[in-house]
Amino acid sequence: MSLILGHRGFSARHLENSMEAFQAALAAGMDGFELDVQPTKDGVCMVLHDDELGRTAQGDGVLRQMKSTELPRLKNNEALPRLTDALDLRAKLINVELKGEPGWKQALATVEACEAIKRVLFSSFEPSEVLQLWAACPEAQCGFLWETDEAMELTEEELADLPPALYFHIPLAAVVARPEFWRPHAKRLAIWGLKTPAEAKTLGFEAAILIVDGL
Repeated sequence: MSLILGHRGFSARHLENSMEAFQAALAAGMDGFELDVQPTKDGVCMVLHDDELGRTAQGDGVLRQMKSTELPRLKNNEALPRLTDALDLRAKLINVELKGEPGWKQALATVEACEAIKRVLFSSFEPSEVLQLWAACPEAQCGFLWETDEAMELTEEELADLPPALYFHIPLAAVVARPEFWRPHAKRLAIWGLKTPAEAKTLGFEAAILIVDGL
């Protein structure tokens, strides 16, 4: 059975990447959640998707140019979550997407300090970030992220060149377009871009992980 992770928490009903959204995902019965992480100027791993704060926070600024003590509150009036806050929650699996580069060293150090390496799946659109993190910590679960157009052009030869222990994070649209291509890789697939888990039922196979907005 697929593990169900809430995309940025239960983002269909709550402010994305907030503790409220993560707690709601677990309360709804999801196995865990996906989040985005990047370091501040002083090296603290914070949970935020955009480089800039304005879309989800009550103030402006570029996170990487600010110290952790300077950050505004979120629009739901929570403090901007630290990665450590999310790791404290009792999730079976937390998908930590690395935003920008570099950033993997801080994220890995934070996860290791929290003794959460077995409950975390790191992913990134930057292959070098994934490979460097995995080389530094071979027991870490890691995956490569692709956008739809990139995933549509992947070949078996290209996939065969990638370490077999690592996951493939593929958007639903690309899997729907080529289900037979992706079927042999089902145990390594983390499918994202789903509104609900029901959207994966037409694929004809069960992926390892489904990343959904809601249930």
